[in-house]
Formats: sequence, C-alpha cells, structure tokens
Amino acid sequence: MAKNKNSTRSVNYTSDYARQQENIRKAKGNPNKNIHRKKNGSNYGGADYVARRQAQKEEEQNRPRRESVFDLTPTGRIIFIVMLVIVVVLMILGNSTLKGNPLANYLPSLMVGLICCFLAYNSFLNRSGKTPTTFQTVLKWVLAVFGVLYTLIGLSGLLGLISK
Repeated sequence: MAKNKNSTRSVNYTSDYARQQENIRKAKGNPNKNIHRKKNGSNYGGADYVARRQAQKEEEQNRPRRESVFDLTPTGRIIFIVMLVIVVVLMILGNSTLKGNPLANYLPSLMVGLICCFLAYNSFLNRSGKTPTTFQTVLKWVLAVFGVLYTLIGLSGLLGLISK
C-alpha cells in the first residue's frame, strides 16, 4: 500500500495552521518594535540625547545663511533670468542669422546696460539692512557706471538708426 501523506498530520488541522502562521509572524519580527523611539519628545537615548538634539536644532536655526552678492527678491531673480535669456538670444541671432544687421548690434548692448542698471539699482536698495562689504560697494558702482555706459551706447545706436 502507498503511504498517505496526510497520515502524519495531527487530527486538529486548524491548530497546526494557526501555529504555523504564528511561527511565520514571529520569524518576520515585530514591525512595531522600537516605535517609541520615533515618537516626538521621547528620551530613548537618555537625557544627553535630548540635550544633543536640542543643541542641533538651535544650531540649525542660528546658522548664518549664505549671502549672495546681489540681494534679489524672487521677482527680481525672474526678471534677471528673463533679461539674461533675451541677451543670449539676441547675441546668438546677431552673430548668426542677423549678421550685419545694425539693429542686432545695438539691442544686445542696450539689454546688457539694462541688466547692469537693474543689478546696481537692487544693490543700492540694500533691503537686508546690513552694511555692504567693500567688494559689494565697488561692484555696485562698477555696475552703475557700465550700466549707464552700455545703455547710452545702445540708445544712441538705436536713435541713429531711427534718424536715418
């Protein structure tokens, strides 16, 4: 006679199944263990842990932010990027498709002058309230001078084209 595979099983099938499922669950581990460590305000690491964590939070809040040379608002950044893209497009067109066109020679210089004036204007506003460094002061005046110079060159060229 052939052996019956089920003959070795105990009579109570459900308790074997339940025991097997419990063993599987125990083998996987408890997914909720150490959950108290993740709870807010717990001192799982002891008093030193809480003190270190508080010190880290205070250090992050008091850390000085990296300052940029130009204190631009988000709107100012958008305006600057748009003007910069216009200058790049005008220069590419002036050196390729519109080569020899006098209008393509004067528009980029006018736009560069306007960008310099815009940056100088923003640095003269000094919204941060801090005293500017020597580098920022020199850069502010250089931008103002070159902004006026390039704007005048671009405008005089455009006015010369209109008057012809």
